[in-house]
Amino acid sequence: MLFQDDFFDSDGIFRNPDILQVSLPKLDNPFRLLDRQITGEEWLHVTPERNAGHPPRLVFYGLKGGVGRSTALTLLAYKLARSGKHVLLIDLDLESPGLSGLLLPPDRLAEFGMVDWLVEDMLGQGDDVLERMVSTSPLSEHTQGQIRVAAAMGLEENFYLAKLSRVYTDLAKERFAQRVYRLVAALEGQEKPDVVLIDSRAGLHDLAAISIMGLADYAFLFATDSAQTWQGYRLLFSHWQAHPAILQGVRDKLVMVQALFPETNQAMRIDGFLEQSYTLFSETIYENIAPNPDPENTPEPEVFNFDMTDASAPHYPLRIQWNNRFQEFDPLQIPKGLFTDQDIAATFGHFLDGVQQRLTLGDSS
Repeated sequence: MLFQDDFFDSDGIFRNPDILQVSLPKLDNPFRLLDRQITGEEWLHVTPERNAGHPPRLVFYGLKGGVGRSTALTLLAYKLARSGKHVLLIDLDLESPGLSGLLLPPDRLAEFGMVDWLVEDMLGQGDDVLERMVSTSPLSEHTQGQIRVAAAMGLEENFYLAKLSRVYTDLAKERFAQRVYRLVAALEGQEKPDVVLIDSRAGLHDLAAISIMGLADYAFLFATDSAQTWQGYRLLFSHWQAHPAILQGVRDKLVMVQALFPETNQAMRIDGFLEQSYTLFSETIYENIAPNPDPENTPEPEVFNFDMTDASAPHYPLRIQWNNRFQEFDPLQIPKGLFTDQDIAATFGHFLDGVQQRLTLGDSS
């Protein structure tokens, strides 16, 4: 057994600001944890970026690729721009960049990308590349508003992997999360967007933690009704469950998205996905409702809990239909009439309307 006085730098351990209160379902009392890690630490220490003046930030996340996350983000940007919004898209999926390929021809990429800023910022030169990081999508030529893209890589990039290997190095006395916050805030200050759409790194990566827990006003969690999907999200949600302070900061942001919704047995599949989603949330994120012994004289306590059929609840999914035409989707073909408004509404309408409803509620509050 070791005591506080046995450590050489006891204050550096017992008064460390990264100490967390941890609660586990089978333990009556929480305990204090100081977890020293090289990777994965942002899931423990990320706190929301506190710039109250920023525009709405919508983060698109999935445990793995191939579920139509970037396509949905692109179509939302197009719909918002058609309504006159100035939309800024940020590609934070640095290990698998693809957003620019959907929205920009190769010759329309900006001179620099997100990785360039993250490398140059360590040398105090981030501002030198900021103005040359964003370019306009050709889709903007057919919309009232603008679609501006901050891609992961810049024009004629030949050293992307070498730069990527350096971006997570904290040479400065600042957490990687704080550097990403500064970058996003700087892009917002430069572009003055009405809405910011962020394509998150997939999987349980630190960049996903920064996007969901630090940047997002809403985090759209893409899922399919498979055992692997529910197992993966249970791992993530159980982590939040063990860290109540972190859970309280993230739970209001979450929105499930039922991706690749099949064309057959739809009523059964709607019910099946909803039941799985509700079970996941109720067993990990939702608070238990204790019996009120005197409901007439004692007000019901406020708890974070929802009925299974409550369409405003985070577990209640927005749906994106399966449509083979969108599997090799090129949004730059939309103005040519290859994808009509009816095509987009039939496949993505429930999702797009749900997102816009949340943006409207946010404006009214």
